[in-house]
Amino acid sequence: MRNLFLLMTAAVLWLSSCTGRKVQDLSDVKSVEDFRGHSVAVPMGSSYDLMLSEIDGIEVVRLGLGELLVAVEKGRADFCIQDQYLMKILDLESRGLTSLFDNILPGTAAAGFRKQDSVLCSQFNAYLRDKMASGEYDRWKENWLSATDSMASVSFGIPVHGNDPDKRSLKVGVTNIYPYIYLNEEGITGLEVDLFNRFCFSAGYQVEYEVNEFTALIPALNSGKIDVILSHMRKTEERAKQVLFSDSYIEGGGAAVCRDWNNQDRKNRPGLGKRLKESFNDNLVVEQRWKLMVDGLWETLSISLFSIIAAILMGILFCRLHMSGRNVVSKSAGTLIGLLRGIPLLIILMIMFYVVFASSGITGTWVTVMSFGFYYGAYFSEVFRTGMESIDKGQWEAGFALGLGKFQTFHKVVLPQALNRIIPVLKGEVIALIKMTSVVGYVAVIDLTKASDIIRSRTFDAFFPLILVSVIYILLSWLVGMGLDAIDRKLTPKSRQS
Repeated sequence: MRNLFLLMTAAVLWLSSCTGRKVQDLSDVKSVEDFRGHSVAVPMGSSYDLMLSEIDGIEVVRLGLGELLVAVEKGRADFCIQDQYLMKILDLESRGLTSLFDNILPGTAAAGFRKQDSVLCSQFNAYLRDKMASGEYDRWKENWLSATDSMASVSFGIPVHGNDPDKRSLKVGVTNIYPYIYLNEEGITGLEVDLFNRFCFSAGYQVEYEVNEFTALIPALNSGKIDVILSHMRKTEERAKQVLFSDSYIEGGGAAVCRDWNNQDRKNRPGLGKRLKESFNDNLVVEQRWKLMVDGLWETLSISLFSIIAAILMGILFCRLHMSGRNVVSKSAGTLIGLLRGIPLLIILMIMFYVVFASSGITGTWVTVMSFGFYYGAYFSEVFRTGMESIDKGQWEAGFALGLGKFQTFHKVVLPQALNRIIPVLKGEVIALIKMTSVVGYVAVIDLTKASDIIRSRTFDAFFPLILVSVIYILLSWLVGMGLDAIDRKLTPKSRQS
């Protein structure tokens, strides 16, 4: 087992050092038009994505924020576009990268409100104009946008959280975009968060931040899951059809980043051991990011446990209905099971969150548990039904011949035999359920995988967080498998074990 793990690790390290394409010197590129014939990595769903998709001859590579620089480093893309302020803060030289030119798709960013929340939007605009007129906002912006990475703990101690029933609580959807919005050991912070915290303190609102995928923010706003969008969202005509934008408070554009062929330092990269040590420090130690991973692991364990319980209960119910003696009930249950098994889990999860429970106060965690319960309940029910139908009818007759009632026969004769056949198959479904919890970040749940995404959006290290998460999932699957095997051995008669 140990040798296999070492072999897998070595293979991953070797693959991570390989490039996906032959990379050429692109330092002569001076404008967006020069991107023709090249691949460009952009944040999925961003305004850069929309713009480049309309230009013929450009291969648009849509990725998460944490993968953009890595895609260029590894040769998966010729360029990437990132916020120009962020590129000035990051040490691109140490990664063998360079910023060619700025001001790509210049635009303005603003907060987004629901169309019917015009009063709240007007209040925010009035506050913003007042602070801009006094010069205070410019000072705040200068502090944040001129900061080095060590200025991640800027905090003004503004009390915006609480449970005061007399104050309206605003749910704000955010995405990690340093230095505008990001997580550190103190919680969610950044320029836009600082601005909105000050507004809420001044206007008497409480605020609750909810980390979500960028592409899910507008659906969450329109479904009532959140009240405000703060994610450095640029104003576009398409977005303005669904979002009421505030006055703009940030102007700027993107920077084109590619490999720096004049930088010889990249040829003298530190050894593997030193790189692993630096990755460990950057991804876990700095800003106590290990706490985010621990919280994410706890969320994954909680969702997995409750989802397994819900799936077992729903599986028993579906199985009972499917095996009903009434033809209508049996066929209806079979149709429902077929539908649930035919729809991808992520689609069910998003329908439940953004449609079925859109106007409710149920959290993403419990919507996830219900969604997983229904989805895997359909799979569990077929496992249960197959196991029950595999027991010969003579076992029931033998129980009745011994004077046992129907329930006693099921409990003492049929069920133990069925479990011996069910558990080995059920083990695979349970492990699959645990691994599928990795998609819950789409409904604003910070699980283990989402925690690694948040960290990668700050460190731009695609290797260490993903490998760490993979190892944790492997351990979880192994432990769960061992537990179910132990239960199976306990239920298996000793005569069969020998």
